[in-house]
Amino acid sequence: MSGAPLDAGHDEAAAKVARSAPLSFGFKASYGAGAMADGIVAAGFGFFLLFYLTAVCGMSGTMAGMAKLIALLIDAVADPAIGLASDRLRARQGRRLPFMIWSLAPFAGAFGLLFTLPAHLSGATQFIVVTICLVVLRLSLSCFVLPFTAVGAEVTDDYRERASIVSFRLSFQSVGILFGVVIGLGVFMSGADGMLDHSNYAPYAWVSAAAMLIAGLVAIGAVRRALPRLHGPEKNQAGFLSGFFKEMVELSRNRSFLLLFGTVLTYFLAYSASVSLALHASRYFWHLDTGAIQLVLLSGTLGPLLGGPVSAFALRHIEKRTLAIGAFLAIALFMMWPPLLQLYGPISLTPSAALVVLFINGLLVGTAIMIGGVGFQSMLADTADEHEHLFGVRREGLFFSGLTLAYKAASGLGA
Repeated sequence: MSGAPLDAGHDEAAAKVARSAPLSFGFKASYGAGAMADGIVAAGFGFFLLFYLTAVCGMSGTMAGMAKLIALLIDAVADPAIGLASDRLRARQGRRLPFMIWSLAPFAGAFGLLFTLPAHLSGATQFIVVTICLVVLRLSLSCFVLPFTAVGAEVTDDYRERASIVSFRLSFQSVGILFGVVIGLGVFMSGADGMLDHSNYAPYAWVSAAAMLIAGLVAIGAVRRALPRLHGPEKNQAGFLSGFFKEMVELSRNRSFLLLFGTVLTYFLAYSASVSLALHASRYFWHLDTGAIQLVLLSGTLGPLLGGPVSAFALRHIEKRTLAIGAFLAIALFMMWPPLLQLYGPISLTPSAALVVLFINGLLVGTAIMIGGVGFQSMLADTADEHEHLFGVRREGLFFSGLTLAYKAASGLGA
């Protein structure tokens, strides 16, 4: 794939021919690397942030949850505008790349600052600082992730290649989560009281930020090389504001999108509540030590790496929708039974027995999450084709931003 930049004279016919060519392993890997940045943030938010703000920095659970909710809701409202802007942008570097380039440093920097709060901060000042960091991080991360994800949906027209791209992206996201957990619990916060030491979080945060920058730059290079394959903006566009409301109305008329939207809303409301309390549950419900907690968290990030090849095999024999539904039902079952067994079963698991059960169960949950995610996100890329057939425009960015809105709103409520 050549790296010639897109411009106003972008040849859609040539791009269509280019999209029919198979994607190389090198492109899929370098493109997928960008999801590591999102995974590192997800690890920080899912496993460490609430614990850090409450147990280490002294914020109340209500104030910490409120700061997260405010940032998520602001970001969720902004996401459709970001997605549509990346669909409509006319620039020499194409529709997606400028957003990725200019947002990379702000979200990495905001992540570093969030986990290096001065120890003396408290009360309203602490709440304001945390909220500002979260808002900047969320908005800049969306400006990177939404266009980045949209590229994966439009870089090829092949049904199976899209599933492969999603698998690479989700696998690297899992690698990012694994990286965040390992350098967190295994390096900077190791030891009996490592998670409670305020000074341990600054090196964790800035090493994570550096890894985000590297992963993002690799993905930017891949997207630059793929520019000749990508769609250009439509030639006759209405004003942004009037066009935005028109696009939202059209989106609300797409039944396939509405079904996907509702699925995301329901799933992440439950899943985010579980993830936000993972450290608390491990320490205070299961009574695990730091080493055991690390193993349990690692199992959840190793599972998706197993799910990648499993989903690739399954998609050759099972339709995407059926595969996604089965995976989501499996996730629900795997997440329910261990605590129900501990609460209502004939025996109570000791911490050592609980570690074995939770580790194996974490592998199964992570595998099911990957399988469901590959099927689900592949369906979303196919739904963008349906939207073009119905309304005559391609809106990958708006599609992914709409589902991101559901995810973030549900995640905020879950937290």
